[in-house]
Amino acid sequence: MTLFINSFQKLMKWYFTIIYISIMSIVSIVLGFVLKYEIYEKQLSTQTQLSSTIGIYYILIFMWVLGIPFLIMMTSKGISLLANEFQEGTMSLLVSTKISRTKIVLSKWLALYITTLLLGTLAIILNLSIIYFVSGMSSFILNQLIQAIPNLIYYLLFIGFIFTTLSILMSLLVKSKVLASITMITIIILIFLIIPLFKSFLTVYYEDYYLYLFDLNYQLGLIYNYFISKSNIELTPSIQNILGMFIGIFDLDTMVDLDLLAISDTALLSKASVRNYLNVRDLLLGWSFTGFMSLILSIIILQKKDVI
Repeated sequence: MTLFINSFQKLMKWYFTIIYISIMSIVSIVLGFVLKYEIYEKQLSTQTQLSSTIGIYYILIFMWVLGIPFLIMMTSKGISLLANEFQEGTMSLLVSTKISRTKIVLSKWLALYITTLLLGTLAIILNLSIIYFVSGMSSFILNQLIQAIPNLIYYLLFIGFIFTTLSILMSLLVKSKVLASITMITIIILIFLIIPLFKSFLTVYYEDYYLYLFDLNYQLGLIYNYFISKSNIELTPSIQNILGMFIGIFDLDTMVDLDLLAISDTALLSKASVRNYLNVRDLLLGWSFTGFMSLILSIIILQKKDVI
């Protein structure tokens, strides 16, 4: 318990939390003004305002709040947890006590996971609050977004588990803390930025070359869609259109009503179908298994590692 508490206190230092909250708030403030002047003050219909707000908020969560900066920060902290013990020579003191190496790994990981859940939940609620006060959104739209929070936290539970276990394993596999951090940052950037940029050019090859097996953006997007679809908020075509630009799981070509388009210059959007190359439940099980195996491998590696 002492090891867990010490690790948790290191991760939750007040200045780290303040810096984290400040970074997270920047984009929310900007989006709040965008919603205020581009959506709410243009006298659009309530449904249009709702769809635009939900779509933007869901993308904010996926890409930012629980995305790039969040995962980079937490994985870097996870890598440092064990790497610093080796660099500072305190790991030899830990293994010389009655604390088992299994307990060292599990205590460090649990502290990281709980920190991830606390900061992630705080970020979800804080960013929604900032957007609400800056944009001046209606209480109706706010209540709709509040209903989505439990499902966003379920997604946080899942993605937090995967990335915290991988960061612990990476810290033991790669001797250099810097190299381990760069590796995890590269993976995160690939998932959330690089792959979405090139996905539109590669979609036609997905089935022929089984690219969906390597497309982590698609896999996480499918899982994210699974959780947010469980809320009472309907994913309208407008919301799908916004989400589709970043997670690439919707077949946006199926959204246009071709019959209406044939007789008029406008086309009514219908709900897009999901590209189910993979079964989302299989993905949940597969990635959960990966997380558990990462923990087990971390324990085995530390047990066999010579600590001087």
